[in-house]
Amino acid sequence: MIASTTLATVTTATSNPTMWYVTRAAAISCYVTLTGTVGLGLLRSMARTERRPNATYLWLLDESHQFLALLTAAFLALHLVSLVLDSYLPFSLANLLIPFNEPYKELPVALGVLALYAMAIVLATSWLRRRISYTFWRRLHYVSFAVFVLVTAHGLLAGSDTGQPWASAMYFGASAFIGVLTLVRIFAAPRPQVVRR
Repeated sequence: MIASTTLATVTTATSNPTMWYVTRAAAISCYVTLTGTVGLGLLRSMARTERRPNATYLWLLDESHQFLALLTAAFLALHLVSLVLDSYLPFSLANLLIPFNEPYKELPVALGVLALYAMAIVLATSWLRRRISYTFWRRLHYVSFAVFVLVTAHGLLAGSDTGQPWASAMYFGASAFIGVLTLVRIFAAPRPQVVRR
């Protein structure tokens, strides 16, 4: 009902709602790939704590994690570009980069802007991983959890499909998936062996 009402409003305001569809599709795709990226990162972290980690399994997790991270960035870029090009509710570059300066749902969209900066930190430090210390990289990589929380809140509060059962199931399922993996990583994953001298 909410989606059809919103669609009717958009269709009335503009004869070509293409950018509205692209914005929604890019946002949903970005959320799904972000969930996969964080999930694979947790699985990779757990696999590395095993006494004899499987090299092939680790390689698959690493490659899949990096691929999904790039795909997430691509969907995010598409989401931002389509927002700028949408003639119904156009966002300026300043709206996309400055929190609390939004033409639509100020607080929820500001959470999305903060998520953008947090994601940029994670991606940038991953690309610079060989030039910075592992400890520093690992600590900054925990920002991924903040990204997931911010994007989830952004989608729930600003998404035009939030009231739809499939969207609620997506947000609940993704949050449960990441929540369970995080708890397993914290409490159930084997700890690295400490070598005593």
